[in-house]
Amino acid sequence: MVDIFHCSQLLAPKEDFMKHRSLYDRMIPVIFACILVSMATGSFWDLSISYALLNQESLPALLAAGYGSMPNYLLGVICGYLLIRRAKPSGPPLQYYGRVVFGGLVLAGCAFYGGYDTCHYITELPRGLAIGLGFGFAVLACLFAEWTLRDASDDAVARLLKILILIALGPTILTHLIKIPWARPRMRLLVSGMGQMVSFHPWYQPGLADKAQLIASGIPKDDLKSFPSGHTTAAATALSLYYIASASPLLRSRRYQFFFGGLCWTLLIALSRIIIGAHFLTDVTAAFAITFTIFVVGGKLYRADLLLSE
Repeated sequence: MVDIFHCSQLLAPKEDFMKHRSLYDRMIPVIFACILVSMATGSFWDLSISYALLNQESLPALLAAGYGSMPNYLLGVICGYLLIRRAKPSGPPLQYYGRVVFGGLVLAGCAFYGGYDTCHYITELPRGLAIGLGFGFAVLACLFAEWTLRDASDDAVARLLKILILIALGPTILTHLIKIPWARPRMRLLVSGMGQMVSFHPWYQPGLADKAQLIASGIPKDDLKSFPSGHTTAAATALSLYYIASASPLLRSRRYQFFFGGLCWTLLIALSRIIIGAHFLTDVTAAFAITFTIFVVGGKLYRADLLLSE
């Protein structure tokens, strides 16, 4: 006789998996629709929104400028740690030590630069303390990765690592490739003493014909890199917590909480960049679109859905 209860128990995980996968698939078009609405809104009211929110003395926005990009650095730390963790002593010695050294360099480099980068925005913070905090956050990230993935299979960790590397590198590279030729003046430049030298440029008008002359006249190059927002691109890599939780038997059931936590962090950093005058609404929206697109593509490309069953 067929044990109906036993069969239903075997089928339950698959049904649960399909239900959660359906929820994931439903979120994607909704978020892309919100991106389109935000870009359309900014296309008409970018400047008005920035004037309404502008507060360059905002302490929370200043702190967000210092630590808003930290998720991207910590993601690099986790990638370095997983490279070390996956190195097999039983393999060829050159390959083993090569992976350990490379992973260690990635880990240490991201920890160092994550702290060092903070000093550019929070100038009152001593450099040594900032770098020390960077390494402190890196230690916490490694402990989190070890605790989260200690029961994950080798296949799941290998798949996860590919996704995380793509999310850590892809958005940052693409954002900076766009920033330089686009040369959109920042809001803080428009309201500064040099504001009379430039005018507001909507996001759909890339490039400045007189960029070289403006830089020669004393305008900082960084003030002509408004579109898209690098901080928002980096902050949105916090969405990768969804994939880390998916690979973890401990946190798999809470992966959507991690996703929405990363989304809330991104929205806060995006808002802070508008408040402080570093970016417009379309800058931060385009930046989020870049990271979210790579987040989705990475998950599809490397079959993130299999993380739930590996």
